[in-house]
Amino acid sequence: MIDFTLVKVVSLLVYPLSLSLLLGVVALVFSRLQWTRSSFYTLLLSFGWLYLCSTSLFANFLSGTLEREYTPRAISAIAPADAIVLLGGAMRGDTHMGTLADLNQHADRLVYAVALFKAGKAPVIVLTGGGVDGSRTEAEQMKDILEVMGVPGQHILLERDSRNTHDNAVYSAQLLKAEGVNRILLVTSAYHMRRSLALFEAQGLDVVPAPTDYQRLVTPQLLPAWLPNVSNLYQSTDALHEIVGYWVYRWRGWL
Repeated sequence: MIDFTLVKVVSLLVYPLSLSLLLGVVALVFSRLQWTRSSFYTLLLSFGWLYLCSTSLFANFLSGTLEREYTPRAISAIAPADAIVLLGGAMRGDTHMGTLADLNQHADRLVYAVALFKAGKAPVIVLTGGGVDGSRTEAEQMKDILEVMGVPGQHILLERDSRNTHDNAVYSAQLLKAEGVNRILLVTSAYHMRRSLALFEAQGLDVVPAPTDYQRLVTPQLLPAWLPNVSNLYQSTDALHEIVGYWVYRWRGWL
């Protein structure tokens, strides 16, 4: 648990908002030390990086580098498998007054997994995702949503112990092999597929990528591409997290 929390805290440095705030603090320290030039350039870097990551030009560029290898296919063109594995990451969590857990901007994952199931592409959906102590797991939260969307509970398997994508692959593979399952449709966001696919294949599974949740919009945005927007900041943050995560996983020998 301590290792997991430490990783999450350190990973904040990858996020544009956190890094920009940190640079702002460094600039303030430089200013107090009367290092005027260093303070100015650090503050300029802080605001410049936050601005750049908040533009659709940069956000779409980052997403494009991750999504381009995993183009979408019509569901009718996808061959059947033994199971659909739906990775977590689409839930904000239980809310104080809600009857269902709240979804986040990656809820396309749930919709696509249900669409594959209803198209008869696999007889069972494996939901992956643990939780912090004292709360319901993400897998349990997703199960509620999928049942509302018409997936019978007896066709859902839960993997409740994972804390990251590596755990998703390891624990899901154990569950699947116990059920005699080898060929899976792997559902996650297109920008997350490169790392996820490699991890599940490393577990000896026959994996068919089923990417969804593409981030780049077809229709033009109302604002010019050079103007900052909070949704672009979300998009850049996810993409940067994934790029850094991929290389960290390689460094750890998981890929």
